[in-house]
Parts: sequence; structure tokens; C-alpha cells
Amino acid sequence: MIEQSCVRVSISVLGTDFMELGRTLERIRLSGADSIHLDIMDGRFVPNISFGSSIAADIVRASALPCRAHLMIEHPEDAFDAFVGAGVTELLFHVEATRFPFRALQLLKRSGIGRGVAVNPATQVESVVPLLDSVDTVLLMSVEPGFGGQSFLPGTLAKVRALRSAADRAGTPLRIAVDGGVDASNAAALRDVGADELVAGTAFFRAADPAAFVRLLKGA
Repeated sequence: MIEQSCVRVSISVLGTDFMELGRTLERIRLSGADSIHLDIMDGRFVPNISFGSSIAADIVRASALPCRAHLMIEHPEDAFDAFVGAGVTELLFHVEATRFPFRALQLLKRSGIGRGVAVNPATQVESVVPLLDSVDTVLLMSVEPGFGGQSFLPGTLAKVRALRSAADRAGTPLRIAVDGGVDASNAAALRDVGADELVAGTAFFRAADPAAFVRLLKGA
């Protein structure tokens, strides 16, 4: 397990005012966050639509922090080249969105960027255990994907614990990220059960002191 002192924080820009994107990216940088989380929605896998690879490329160019693409889209393999070309440092797709996750991960391996899978709240973590040797990150959704501002689902804690145990038994280095409703009320519990990275959006943008909020999530 990664030491708790190394817990990372990634900020989703989904809830920001895109007219103020440059200021938002600087605010995130100054907060001490580690990366930018790009939520990509297609209106089919999830009801809402966010943005595509061209805007992702603009964010990558404008950001001083590494950017991860979280594909909440059907047939994610079809979009890999576009987002790799956008310059993201890691790409995650949903195991529920493809019939062939091993093949998708093999395709991503050729790109040389970080790769991982995301898991919806109703999906059991056992479904990704066979993939652990092929991924850098597993992202556990702690809300239903596709909507910002939802409340954290407490059953996520047990899923983090189970996934950490499975990775430790297999001797597989794995980053466990949690996305959805992450804030001051659950960050410590998530770190305690083995989360390595916390993704925040709404709570970050509502924080009066973003840097203090990021330190709180990290447990610093």
C-alpha cells in the first residue's frame, strides 16, 4: 500500500465555469493538488455530455499539472487515440462500457501512458481483480457517474478495503482512487481503508480556502 502521507488529490474541472478556465487551473495549481481530472461524458453511457478531446487538449496545454482522462463513454476504445493525442498522462475507462477490457488495456499499453479502469457503485470489485496486473489505477466511483454534487455512498469504504486486500494478496502495486462526494467528512476514512488518491470537484470549488481543503484531503 502507498503510504498515507503520499495520498494524492486530483481536482475535477467538471463543475467549473469554463469561461474562467485559466483562472481555475491556476487556482488548482496553487492549492497543492497533484493533478487535473477530466470527466468525459457522451450522453449515452451516462445521461450528460461534457466535452471532448479538443477541449481536453486545451486544458492539458494550459495546465501546469498532469491531466487524467476519465472516459464515461460507450465503446471507449474508439476514443483512445484522440485522448492520447490530447496529451493526457493517464486514461481510465469503465469496465461496464466494454465487453473486452483486456483488449482495451492492451491497446492502451501501446500508448505508453498510465492506464486504468473505473468501477460504478453497483459493480463488485471482484470484477476487476483479474485486471490488476494490467492497470496502474482502479477508480472506484462513490456516486453514480455522470452528475456532480452527489452525496458519497458509504459502501465505498468496504470496496476500497476489499480491493486493497486483493491487490496486497496478489503483490500488485496499485493506485486506488475514489471519485464522488469526497470531502472533509470522509477523506480520513478513505485513507484509513487504503485509498491512494482522492478526486474532488464540487467540494473543492465551494471551499473558502482551497489549499487548506487539499491539505485536509491529504491528511497533511
